[in-house]
Amino acid sequence: MEGDHAPVGIRRKELKVLLKLYPVYRRFNRDRKTARKQPEREWNHGMQENGRRAVEAFISLGPTFVKLGQVLSARSDILPREYISEFQRLQDDVPPAPFRKVRTIIERNTGKIEDVFDEFDQEAISGASLGQVYRAKYRGKDVAVKVNRPGIADTVATDMAVLTRLLRLGKGRIDRFLYASISNVVDEFRRRVYEEIDYRKEASNIERIRKNIAGRERVLIPGVISELSSSEVLTMEYIEGTKITDIESLKKKEIDLKSIAYRLDLMFIRMLLRDDIFHADPHPGNVSVTDDGTFILYDFGMVGSLDQETRHSLMLLYLGLLDSDADIIMDALYRLNSLSPAANRGVIRKGIEMSLSSLRGINPEEREIRDLMEVANSVIFEFPFRLPRALVLYMRMSSLLEGICLTLDPDFRFVAVLRKLLHDEGMLKELYEKQLSEFLKKAVVSVEKGLEVLPLLKRKLEEGEIVNSENVSGGSSGAVFLGFVFIGGVYLMIHQFLPGLVLIAADLAASLIYFIRKRSTRPSRS
Repeated sequence: MEGDHAPVGIRRKELKVLLKLYPVYRRFNRDRKTARKQPEREWNHGMQENGRRAVEAFISLGPTFVKLGQVLSARSDILPREYISEFQRLQDDVPPAPFRKVRTIIERNTGKIEDVFDEFDQEAISGASLGQVYRAKYRGKDVAVKVNRPGIADTVATDMAVLTRLLRLGKGRIDRFLYASISNVVDEFRRRVYEEIDYRKEASNIERIRKNIAGRERVLIPGVISELSSSEVLTMEYIEGTKITDIESLKKKEIDLKSIAYRLDLMFIRMLLRDDIFHADPHPGNVSVTDDGTFILYDFGMVGSLDQETRHSLMLLYLGLLDSDADIIMDALYRLNSLSPAANRGVIRKGIEMSLSSLRGINPEEREIRDLMEVANSVIFEFPFRLPRALVLYMRMSSLLEGICLTLDPDFRFVAVLRKLLHDEGMLKELYEKQLSEFLKKAVVSVEKGLEVLPLLKRKLEEGEIVNSENVSGGSSGAVFLGFVFIGGVYLMIHQFLPGLVLIAADLAASLIYFIRKRSTRPSRS
């Protein structure tokens, strides 16, 4: 096997990981089987304890596994809800490496610190598993210098080799569906973690998001100092603010907590549903507030993007969850390529209805995103489900975002904000237009397929005219000619004019449905 020729360092790390994670896997596999057999069960504190022990094992294995644990915290298709609750607490906050080790990396990329910077504070202001941040002055301006953790590229390469080898070892010993899901996680994580340690990618993310939200939101995004930035070092403007969850300081500055909770949620959901890229890691350390209530965003290493089709499907899923409509939820999951077309629709529908039953009696305005996600998670976990990368990042973003908003405003309602956003910014109308346009286009295709018989009819008429040419009168010949004209006219209308009429009809119908729905489901003003 390939692993027999692996370097000694990899073999040692492989043994360490195996000894740490094998007991975790045994407990997890047992808990997973129990959870899948009992989707409507009560909260299991024993499973939660097993989830906590799993998190401890991941932390003990170092930075790569801390980041992997954060990714798993959004994988409700793999982990039972008790494990999810523990993995969501996994914070990427570790003591920084000694400055003497970091200095070499900085000077390799920027030049001698004393020659380049006016001042440089050797005490890191934050430390994470992949990097750490320092304050400095450059040409009279305050800057933040983000540096790769020493040896992180080699650490990640070793850990990814170990994960790949162990996964190959487990093939055939792990349930096929679970093996496929874990393989997808590891493959996707490999790409993502290498992007996060390449600060050129983060610099590009910063500029893209700045361009998208400029003039639309009250937010500051630090500018990149390009001449002092590379794949290992990212130098940015330093903008000081109050941490978004420092409630006492925000109150002292007389900042309206309810207002910033609303605006923060609106900003991130707009990024998700409007832009080609969204910030996917809004944990409290990445968001601050200036004294006048303007947001400051940091750390753009973890971002996501949704194409237009996925956005529409996600809006459809929202509608289904808000209206407790199992059929709409299923349609959205199929459109998201999350459920196999071969899946038993009746069984899945029953599972969704059972999950939705927990929300009956709750006013849609009062539902929380965690309640809706609990429905989605139970369906995702119970059935064979493929979770696209964009939705993994979205689920992580939504969970972090709601946690911040509820800290700011205990009465915050994510769903109420979402309803207002969908109505006030015309997103529902856009969705209805797309749905109706697709329906009418399919209708046109069906009509066109029916008209494929016209050439055959034309030949038959021609054959009839030739055969009976000596016996037909001028009137009959005229009728045949008029028949050709009529058939050609219908065919031309279908090809030339109907597509345009489809778009007009779709727009008018969508506007009407949107107006009626808006009047009937207008969100209450709080």
